[in-house]
Amino acid sequence: MFRSFVLAIALAVLAITQAHAQSTKPTQASLNKLFELTNADAMIKNAQASTDTILKNMMQGTMNGKAVTPEQQKALDVFRAKIVKIQTDELNWDVLEPKLSDVYANTLTQEEVDGLIAFYQSPVGKSYASKMPLIMQQSMTAMQGILGPMMKKFEAAGVELKLDLQRIDQK
Repeated sequence: MFRSFVLAIALAVLAITQAHAQSTKPTQASLNKLFELTNADAMIKNAQASTDTILKNMMQGTMNGKAVTPEQQKALDVFRAKIVKIQTDELNWDVLEPKLSDVYANTLTQEEVDGLIAFYQSPVGKSYASKMPLIMQQSMTAMQGILGPMMKKFEAAGVELKLDLQRIDQK
């Protein structure tokens, strides 16, 4: 009976140790390695570079093909430059890296990060990481095709709301 008790305690300690080992948070060094292998900072820079083009296309779409005067174009260009600067200042790798580290550390275990590192060091993982900027760029372009028409629908809904509120106020 004593032997069964000791065996039960040993198994419980082993289970607790195993559960703890599987749930350990990844180290900052391992997260840094993962970010390096996935070119996370370069992906942020690529997304920033795409913003200007996306904004330019969205602004052209909102003009509905109307001719823009040089003065209006200058105002649009100044606005676009301001937006790009805000994004560059606020969403750069130095700002995002600590926040992403926290997210990854609170979501992934050390074992999972180690597995991801192994994957990204493999030939397939390296190929995937090298193609990710292109995938992101094409994804953003695809989203543009969705966001433009969606924004027009938002605007139409806003006009309807304004009219509805005016009708309610007139009663």
